[in-house]
Amino acid sequence: MSGVGRITMYTTGGLLLVIAGGVLLLVNALDRKLDPVCLAKVAPAPDGALHKPLGWYGDKMRVTYDDGLELDVPLAPQRIVSSLPGITEMLCYLGAEAQIVAVSKYCDYPASVKDKHKVTVQPFDAEGVLAQRADVLVADRRLHRRDLSVMRTRVRSILLLDTSRSLPHLASSMTLLAEMLNTGTARKRAAEFRLGAAGLVTRLSVDLPDPPTRVLVVGQWDPLYVLGNGSLIDDLLRVCGCVNVACDLKSDASGTFSEELVLARRPDAIVSLNGRIPDRLRKRWRNVPAVGGGHVLDGESDDLMRAGPRILEGLARLARDLRAAR
Repeated sequence: MSGVGRITMYTTGGLLLVIAGGVLLLVNALDRKLDPVCLAKVAPAPDGALHKPLGWYGDKMRVTYDDGLELDVPLAPQRIVSSLPGITEMLCYLGAEAQIVAVSKYCDYPASVKDKHKVTVQPFDAEGVLAQRADVLVADRRLHRRDLSVMRTRVRSILLLDTSRSLPHLASSMTLLAEMLNTGTARKRAAEFRLGAAGLVTRLSVDLPDPPTRVLVVGQWDPLYVLGNGSLIDDLLRVCGCVNVACDLKSDASGTFSEELVLARRPDAIVSLNGRIPDRLRKRWRNVPAVGGGHVLDGESDDLMRAGPRILEGLARLARDLRAAR
């Protein structure tokens, strides 16, 4: 307790009690303490840099990543294994469906890839990939970096992409794939994607909300698991002029989150990647603007969850839905 003139302050149960001129004022000190600086304004766009300038050695391309890792990848590979649905979609978009010899069991778009041989990539099935005699395995850098040493003993070459971090990283990954495929069609389609992404971002930058709309992205309801900085959907929120209420999440892009923090940070909208909000949380959070205002949005569609060429369709729809939550 401290007193200065006629102002006296007490702190109890997360409430700051201020007595000024004999009038009792209640201020939620917990909200102030738990409202991080990163919620005050929209973060700047990431640059999307994955690697240093490419090197060319005969029929191979050398990729030197920003952490120093070097991988030599064959140009115009004829046997490709794709580890993720988004990567499979990118390869098909770039005109390389015929070169794909195996995909993960989750790859189902376009429908024609369902007939491809299936390999397990999480956990990594080294022997299954080896049996495909692939020229190159295309994998996600974040998801499969720890498997790299095993991968190198089972496949001739590996290309790691950074598709799940941001829209600029996805565009850079598309360009890197096109350079590996080494065809005019692939380079043209990659350029079209970059231009489409830039145009959409420019259009969405008009009339951004001020202050920014607060959004919570839920990956799992019970226990509460959310997506934060460093995730692709977090960057899509940035493009829409929103801030992620889990912007100070300590783990790498996703992690557990306190139900009490949701009450304290009061998101204007909730994007669910895991179905409907449970009745228990709907009742508990009934005074949270997102819940009370009916702005719990369905984010489970593939064009929003998969880091691939359809992400621009998902982004446009997400922007429309979030504008209604202002």
